[in-house]
Amino acid sequence: MKNEFEGPVSEWMVSPVFTTREETLLTEAAQRFDELGVSALPVLDQSSRLIGVLSRDDLSRAGRMVARNEEGERHLRLPVARVREFMHTRVPVIRRDLALAACARRMLNQDLRRLYVAEDGPLEGVISTREMLHAVANSQLETALETIADRSISVISGSDPLSVAMLKLRASPGMTVVVMGSTAPVGVFAHQEATTSREADPAEPVELWMDPNVLALPGELPARRAAQRAHELQARYVIIYEGQSARGIVSGLGFTELVATSD
Repeated sequence: MKNEFEGPVSEWMVSPVFTTREETLLTEAAQRFDELGVSALPVLDQSSRLIGVLSRDDLSRAGRMVARNEEGERHLRLPVARVREFMHTRVPVIRRDLALAACARRMLNQDLRRLYVAEDGPLEGVISTREMLHAVANSQLETALETIADRSISVISGSDPLSVAMLKLRASPGMTVVVMGSTAPVGVFAHQEATTSREADPAEPVELWMDPNVLALPGELPARRAAQRAHELQARYVIIYEGQSARGIVSGLGFTELVATSD
């Protein structure tokens, strides 16, 4: 075997796969997202054929955030519509014998967060950036975390208004905004958060809308150890934090790149 990521994707895929139906109401699909804690659901037709994918981003675009009570707790208000009206119909499919490294390369080349395993038949499994993270966590790689970090970040305070974060993203769409607390990073504001908060009061503090699932680690830490920590804590982002400054960020695609390029 050339490297530890050349084994078939069937060894790493999640199976069975949670799904939804094309005729399901968006409100029911949203409830299923919350119950399962997933970021996307493959969509099946009445014959159980894979015909689309519905993501949390799709739900955010379909609805809008509104206050639920006087305390300001929010929820996503969705239109009376079916999954088929908002799903993506182009589904990235792979074979179960394809190498994990080859899957990672396709995800990177096409900017994909997940691939579905199916070959001339029913849906067999799914491989996502979460499984790539898990693969790195179980590897013997000693690559430093900083070598796979994205340096395209901007830093703001959690108390800064939402409008500041929005302006930064509009100026540099490929950038990620890292939200700082008093002593360390506390969140991330990226594309999905911008979509969710598009109708919010721009004067509200960005900390109300950020993704708090972050982990701050030093850049010299081996990526496999960082992946282990992120997997344990279910962190979506690892922020390289040195000298009380954020220097870069590693997302699931960053760990996917490591799987794709390791010899």
